[in-house]
Amino acid sequence: MRRSRPPFHLPLWYTAAAGTREATAANTAVRARGMTITFADGTSIEDWCGQYYVNNLGYGRADVVRAMTRQSLRLSWVSPSLFADVRLALTRDLRRVLPRHLTTPQYNTGGSDACESALRAARIVTGRTLVLTLARAYHGDTMTVENLCPPITPYGDRRPWATQTPGPRDLWEKAGRDWARASDLALERAEATLRRHGPKRFAAVVVEPVMWTTGAVPLRPRLARGLRALCDRHGIKLVADEVVTGFGRTGRWLGSESVGLVPDAIVCAKGLTGGYAPLGAVVFERAWGDHLRRHGLNHGLTFGGHPIGCAAARATLRVLTRERLVARAAAMGRRLRSGLEALARLHPGRIADVRGAGLLLGLQLEPGRGARGGSLDAAGRADALIAAARRAGMHLLSADDGAAILFTPPFIVTTRRIDRLLGVLDRALSVY
Repeated sequence: MRRSRPPFHLPLWYTAAAGTREATAANTAVRARGMTITFADGTSIEDWCGQYYVNNLGYGRADVVRAMTRQSLRLSWVSPSLFADVRLALTRDLRRVLPRHLTTPQYNTGGSDACESALRAARIVTGRTLVLTLARAYHGDTMTVENLCPPITPYGDRRPWATQTPGPRDLWEKAGRDWARASDLALERAEATLRRHGPKRFAAVVVEPVMWTTGAVPLRPRLARGLRALCDRHGIKLVADEVVTGFGRTGRWLGSESVGLVPDAIVCAKGLTGGYAPLGAVVFERAWGDHLRRHGLNHGLTFGGHPIGCAAARATLRVLTRERLVARAAAMGRRLRSGLEALARLHPGRIADVRGAGLLLGLQLEPGRGARGGSLDAAGRADALIAAARRAGMHLLSADDGAAILFTPPFIVTTRRIDRLLGVLDRALSVY
C-alpha cells in the first residue's frame, strides 16, 4: 500500500537538493484564471484538484482582490491580541452560514495551526490529554499535529497522547465492500479503543466528515451519530476537521451537515478564503466558547487572524452566497458522480467504487489486465488514468494509497468540462 505524508511533494524553492525536481518553464506557474493554470512555457492545465482542495471560487476574482486591497489600505495588520473590526465582521458573517450552536471562532494562520488550537482548547475544558483520530486521516503537518495522522516523518516526534482507530476504508474489504457494515465495524473499533485506553482520559475525538486521503469516503450517518453518542457518554469533545470539506466542497456549507455529524467545534481553512489569502479558524460551540473566554486560550501566532485574510474570507462568503455556489457544487457534483457511475457500468472490472459528496468525489480502481494486455494493480491503473488526463491538459490527484482518483474542482466547473473529462477517462479505461 502506497502511503505518503504529506500527500504531495513540496519543492525546495531556494536551493537545489538531491532528488528534488528543478524549476523549469514547463512546471513554473505564472498566472491562473477560473480553473486554468498557465506555465512559463505557455502551456496550461485544467485544475481538477482545486490546488489541494483550496480553490472553490476559481482564480482571478476581481471582487475578492478589491476587498483585500481596500483592507490593506485601511488596516493592513494589527496584533491578534487586539479586537479588529474586520475580525468581528467575519464572525458575524460566519454565524449566518454555520449551524447555530457554533458561535465562537478563534482565527489562526491555517489548518494545522487551527487544529492545534482545537486540541489545546479541548485539554483546557476537559482537563484530559488523549486524542482519538481515524487511521489514515490527515489533520495537518506540524510536528505536533502530524501525530494525529501517522506515519510520523523520520525527523518527527511521536507523542503518546495520540491514538488511532481504524476508519471505514480500512475495514471495507473485510466487510465485503459493504459501506454500512464497514461503518458499523469502525464504530465498534472506536468504542473498543476508547475502552482499552480509558475513555475518561480522552479530551477529543477528531474526524473528517469526508476522508479525502482514503479516496473521498464520507462518514455514514450511523457512524456520525455513534461517534456523537460516544463523546456525549464520556464527556469527550467532538471536533470536525472541515479544512477540506468546509465552505461548500460537499454541496453543503459544512461537510458535517452532509453526513449528519454534530460537532462541538470545527476546524477550517482552505476554502474559507478560496486560496486568496492564508487563514484558518476553529469555531467552538457556545458553552465551550464561553468557558474559553472565562479561562483563556493561550494559543496564537503573530499573523493569526490576519486582517487581509479576514477580508478575503468575508469576500469569499459573499461570493459563495450571492452566486449560490454551494448549491452549484452540489449540482455539478451530482453531474460528475452520475458520469463516473456510468463509466463503472461501461467498464466492469475496472472501477471498484464511486463515492464522496458534492465536488469531493473518489473513483476507486480495481486491479486487473489492461485491454492491450499486461497486468495492472489498482494504483497502476489510477496512475495510467491520471497520466491520460494530464496528456489531455487536466490535472488530477490520487488518494493516499494511489488506488483511487480524487475529483475536487472549483465550484465554477461547467458541464462541458465535466463531460470532456468523462470522455478522456472513458477512452483511457478502454485501454488500461
